[in-house]
Amino acid sequence: MRICRFDRGAEHDRLGVVKGDRVFDVSAAIDLLEPVRWPVPMGDRMIAALDRIRPRMEALVAEGAPSFPLDEVHLKAPVANPSKFFCGAGNWPEHKEQMGGLTIHDMGYLYKTTNALAGAGDDLELFAPGRSTLHEAELAIIIGKQGARLTRDEAMDHVAGYAIGLDMTMAGPENFTHNKCYDGFGIIGPWMVTADEIPDPRELSFRFYVNDELRQADKIERLNFDVQELIVFASSIATLYPGDIIMTGTPIGVAPVVPGDVMRTEFDVIGTMVTKVTGVV
Repeated sequence: MRICRFDRGAEHDRLGVVKGDRVFDVSAAIDLLEPVRWPVPMGDRMIAALDRIRPRMEALVAEGAPSFPLDEVHLKAPVANPSKFFCGAGNWPEHKEQMGGLTIHDMGYLYKTTNALAGAGDDLELFAPGRSTLHEAELAIIIGKQGARLTRDEAMDHVAGYAIGLDMTMAGPENFTHNKCYDGFGIIGPWMVTADEIPDPRELSFRFYVNDELRQADKIERLNFDVQELIVFASSIATLYPGDIIMTGTPIGVAPVVPGDVMRTEFDVIGTMVTKVTGVV
């Protein structure tokens, strides 16, 4: 299933199921979520309840839920409330060689704050004159249930699904995590493909273009740390909550983007995400 969050005119934060070039409004399924009071639990409540509300979403589509062309809606990040982003670093063979054999275990994760969250329908706005902003195309792993100190055998049971991720980074003297946390620098979309449709993420490959120029392309099977190990390591650092996002790290080919550029990421099974760059340089 392809699950999205979208706006349409005055209708905000709608829950959708994507089929072909149309999105079906299944927001009525959200009524199955229990009301909450402060303090609100960590994580994304829709993702946490997905196993329970998915049958209702499927039934709404079968019953003829309203549908709209994808190009007539504003796609937001499929996760509304992640508690955190983990950003893989140096997770490709070329990077390991460049860094003298260091791995994510040696360097640790980088992070984004949740204000960075953006969706496929959002432009990337550059706002710092004189600074370069770099593209990093990646697979985004979306966590489905709470867990800590997971084993490899447990890891995949904690995945809700996958999306395309753009881990944008501003170049500068600050540390890398600081420069990943600006508004809109964590683009996730165009929807979440549920884990049952991608039983083995190692089989995925992707291509990333800027203005139709190929900048990055690789296969997930080449990751130094595979999806299971990324989840295991993240869960050894902090408890994972539904909706948390783990980004796999980007291959070689990172370069700046400027206003007027159009970024296009194509991922096997998941689909294509197009992002326009606006603002100043």
